[in-house]
Amino acid sequence: MTGVAEDDPKLKELFHQAMEIWLPELPDVMTVETVILLPRNTTYWTNWPTAENPYVHEGFWHRTANLFLVELEPVE
Repeated sequence: MTGVAEDDPKLKELFHQAMEIWLPELPDVMTVETVILLPRNTTYWTNWPTAENPYVHEGFWHRTANLFLVELEPVE
């Protein structure tokens, strides 16, 4: 493309051809991280999964809600 003038219509075509070669070869690099907050209310129930007590994955969407719901204990 260095031999093509900036106003030459062929430049756009060459650019697209270059991208068709270059883009599929690029690595997939994550630029963001999803932060998911998992609030818990310990007013009535305790024994939620935590970093100190990681007995099961704490995300209820992870098909583990039934595992931690049976482990919850009422506050006395």
